[in-house]
Amino acid sequence: MNVFLPEKGDASDIKVLQISDTHLFATTDQQLVGVNTEQSFLSILQLAQEESWPPDLIFLTGDLSQDASERSYTRLTKHLTALNIPCYVLPGNHDIPDTLTHIFSQQSVSYQPFLQHNNWLFAFLNSETPNEEGGTLDEKAVAKLQLEIDRHPDKHVLICLHHQLKPVGSEWLDSMAVINPDSLIKLIGESPNVRGVIHGHVHQTFESDIAGKPIYAVPSTCFQFKPLCKEFAIDNIAPGYRWLRLKANGQIRTEVIRLDKIPDNLEQHSAGY
Repeated sequence: MNVFLPEKGDASDIKVLQISDTHLFATTDQQLVGVNTEQSFLSILQLAQEESWPPDLIFLTGDLSQDASERSYTRLTKHLTALNIPCYVLPGNHDIPDTLTHIFSQQSVSYQPFLQHNNWLFAFLNSETPNEEGGTLDEKAVAKLQLEIDRHPDKHVLICLHHQLKPVGSEWLDSMAVINPDSLIKLIGESPNVRGVIHGHVHQTFESDIAGKPIYAVPSTCFQFKPLCKEFAIDNIAPGYRWLRLKANGQIRTEVIRLDKIPDNLEQHSAGY
């Protein structure tokens, strides 16, 4: 695995902070499995500013809100705008894409399908399926991605979405993956410019590949799912974020950085949320 090494970076690198599964609520005192998701999210932002600042871009890969409330999204916008870093969001299964389109329409925090930055092209795919925990990809969106790649043959491509394309090894969690991944997997395998995929949803570190292209999942900013479990289980591990350094030659260097301890009052034996 390529690991981010700060001392070996150069000016042409694109530095990306990936944050996921913040699960914010309309009010700041609400909790999931004992975790105050607002406080935990702010702790991750503070950690990133201490360890990895500044990124060039910040990507939030879904489940921004737990209750899909405008208040939670508006508050998230205020937190992100204060960072003075361009931020890009995409929906998870707890989000409502139309609400994201309405709320995240400003220059500092945006919900949009594509972004060109230097010699990279970023695709933000919507895998949210109404009233379902699993994901679905719009075949038209996959076709548009192929057209965008064809229009920019000189760009390296990073695909970003919420749900996992490949099983992560937990039976209960893999029942909530993308249910129609074949067209996107085919595109990844047949497009030399696609350099990797990042996603959220699984609340854990996961690394795999499709046709030799790396796939990276990221921890949640609140609580983590225990890997390789048949049924729902909370892991005794701290929240974190993923740091990516995208090289001009298409290489991806990355690492996960975590808080020093698990959130206070984490309900480690919870049977669900």
